[in-house]
Amino acid sequence: STAGFIDPGFEGNVTLELSNTATLPINLWPGMKIGQLCFFQLSSPAEHPYGSSKYGSRYRGQRGPTASKSFLRFHRSEV
Repeated sequence: STAGFIDPGFEGNVTLELSNTATLPINLWPGMKIGQLCFFQLSSPAEHPYGSSKYGSRYRGQRGPTASKSFLRFHRSEV
């Protein structure tokens, strides 16, 4: 799984990522409760919020489903 936390300062659509690691299919039905979202209030502003240059955030402001951008972390080098 790649979607984990919603960091302070994030702006955009939140991704719900589902993965079935079982050997049998799992049926999902409309209205079925499959997760929860918890909000926590910070006691002070985030020192480095999502989107700051320190973290190289790649999903800020996304609208709708967005493919992984993890390839942006890799740098090509000569061998």
